[in-house]
Amino acid sequence: MNKHLTTLLALLLTSPLSFADHSWGNYHWARTTSSFDLIVVNSTTDDWDGYVSASIADWSLSSKVNMIDVYGSTNNKTRRRCKSTSGQLRICNLAYGSTGWLGIAGISIDGQGHIVSGYTKLNDTYFSLSNYNNDEWKQSVTCQELGHNLGLDHQDEDFNNAPVLPETCMDYQAQPGPMPNAHDYEQLESIYGHQTDSYDSYDTGAVDSEDTEGGGTCNSPPGKGCNKAGANNAVGWGISLGRRGNAETFIRIDKDGIRHLTHVTWAIEH
Repeated sequence: MNKHLTTLLALLLTSPLSFADHSWGNYHWARTTSSFDLIVVNSTTDDWDGYVSASIADWSLSSKVNMIDVYGSTNNKTRRRCKSTSGQLRICNLAYGSTGWLGIAGISIDGQGHIVSGYTKLNDTYFSLSNYNNDEWKQSVTCQELGHNLGLDHQDEDFNNAPVLPETCMDYQAQPGPMPNAHDYEQLESIYGHQTDSYDSYDTGAVDSEDTEGGGTCNSPPGKGCNKAGANNAVGWGISLGRRGNAETFIRIDKDGIRHLTHVTWAIEH
């Protein structure tokens, strides 16, 4: 971990910055203080623990948010559903099937435009393949999906151009970056640097290991029921808001007005 953080700090100090705005629709967690703690319920198996811990530590270098890694259930039912308690995040891995996606990040938005819950799924069906079964891809996708859960979009979505420097996990490249860069932290400063809100949409209270509400809601096996893919392999995600490169966003709106946004990272050439 020390080497990981030293490398990150060296990049921040020695490389030129990118200046593109890459907030995700100005979505953010409501908070009544200038900085806040955000619980990440970690429902990944042991082989993913190192990647999740490293990404949580990296994003927590921001002065605005401190992610707290909390143990969650790792049984198959919990990981397939990956449901997040209101006010918290959940991250899961499982062989979700040949869906076309490496990872997805979902956030739920209240009527005030604030994130009230979020989840990340990492698809072992693809991460077991030789081209994705390596530290670089696993670390990058973990970092990127958690960045979406905080309200960040990509800095760049063109696989064929030069990579953003210093490298960042919020860039789409065939050789992905493993961690945030200085501009990602600057963007979080901008997103969470406005006047504080009148309420907190995050919750640092007790964690329900099985959970009762939130992001992913499907408990069917791969290819069955609500896990049966429709157009663009969308699984209960609603309608597509458009695809750019290997990124696509979907929206579903509940009767009570809660919006559920899903950011999909498609596998290369899907």
